[in-house]
Amino acid sequence: MGLDISAISKLKPIEIPEGIEKWSDEYYDWEKDIGGNVWNLQPNSWFPEQSEGIIEGTTQSEGEYFGFRAGSYSGYGEWREDLARAAGYIGGAQEVWGEFENEPSGDVYAKPFTDLINFSDADGVIGPIVSEKLYNDFVNYEDKIMKIVDHWYLKMDPDKEYDTDSVKWFRAKYNDWKQAFNVARNNGAVIFH
Repeated sequence: MGLDISAISKLKPIEIPEGIEKWSDEYYDWEKDIGGNVWNLQPNSWFPEQSEGIIEGTTQSEGEYFGFRAGSYSGYGEWREDLARAAGYIGGAQEVWGEFENEPSGDVYAKPFTDLINFSDADGVIGPIVSEKLYNDFVNYEDKIMKIVDHWYLKMDPDKEYDTDSVKWFRAKYNDWKQAFNVARNNGAVIFH
């Protein structure tokens, strides 16, 4: 078990034909007949800001698809913790969660990576508006983040050390997330499943 990510773009609403129930054999036949790429999206009740801009209900993607494995749930949690620390949150993900709990204002959302750090580690949808913001975070902070990761590898930080495999893993996941948000910012979504 673990966290898988699907990023899709160019979504449009689509109607399921009358008399076909979702996830029935007829539904899957209909989906195959129209070429697939059908997604049933719902806003996040716990993270409504991240849902902004998604097309609710049954949709079809006419754009790109990018998928990857974010890791086991604990592996993703560790990667997210390292992202938070590398982004300057000394208290890691806990610091970000505390900011949202104590002062869930626009200022917290404006900070880098907070929309990803303060999000489910199991399921949910991030819409195109927050995907645009997160894509820009991944691009604009990449040099800074990678310098910190290099410091961990070179053992220049007494609180954190990385070996070669850890550096490769972090960089690979960083690039996967950047690509996912790049795809989804074009009227799409990043789906956690």
